[in-house]
Amino acid sequence: MTFRKLPGKRRYRIANPSRFIAVMMLFILALTAVIVALASNRGEPSDQSSVAVTPTVLPTPTPTPKPINVPDGKKVEPVVVVLDAGHGGRDPGTTSPFIKDFYESEVTLDIAKKVEKYLTDRGIPVIQTRPGEDHLNDSIEKDLLARADIANSNNASLFVSIHVNAYEGKGAASVNGMEVYYLNKDTVYTGFTEERFARIVGEEIKNVTGIKFNGVISRSLSVLRNTEMPAILVETAYITNKEDHDRLRSNEFRDKTALGIANGIELTLQEIGAFEHEGELYVFKEVGE
Repeated sequence: MTFRKLPGKRRYRIANPSRFIAVMMLFILALTAVIVALASNRGEPSDQSSVAVTPTVLPTPTPTPKPINVPDGKKVEPVVVVLDAGHGGRDPGTTSPFIKDFYESEVTLDIAKKVEKYLTDRGIPVIQTRPGEDHLNDSIEKDLLARADIANSNNASLFVSIHVNAYEGKGAASVNGMEVYYLNKDTVYTGFTEERFARIVGEEIKNVTGIKFNGVISRSLSVLRNTEMPAILVETAYITNKEDHDRLRSNEFRDKTALGIANGIELTLQEIGAFEHEGELYVFKEVGE
């Protein structure tokens, strides 16, 4: 393609306009192709490069629990404390001589629930024989046996029955204080007796509440006789004594009594050698004959 100089004025014209236009079109197409190519190199990666590769996720191996080394003549069991709120339902227990509709069963259930709260907050598992207002059996004798059976069928570590005392007869108004009953059965924990259990819990209740502690008493009561683990029965106070009666109506006294019982249970578990294994509490019991 050439330019021809025209005579006269200094002007130029295209000698072959068609050829010029064709060349310009080719130039524009080539320039467009270059621009597109550059834009593609700076833009999104190709389909092949944008395919996400999902890594193979292997399942997390479950750690093998470490075995517990059980001494000869022993068996290992998880810790569980059975709490027994005395009476209930058709059997209200002792009744107030001072006001109407104030019964033992109400007090014992309230204290048992408070003890449960203290223990579970400390990581100690609890089972209630009577979690509600009702009794377990229409027969008093079978009701008592059912309470012991709950503890036995759950391989309970310890059993605590909670009651309110009463005294009838001459001088009843002057009899007051707290007592703990026990019955030394066959040994479950080496060197540990139910008498010792009763004394630990009684002392802790006295320390927290300040109530007079009348001591521990051995008696063959049904729930003590028919349970297969250390069992005690706490008589928290006398409903027939005006001072104790006022205590039993007090939420503060009930709460402190519950705290004392919980403290005593925790100390007892320590004394019988309860231990933690992989986040759970266990005890060694002697293997029965």
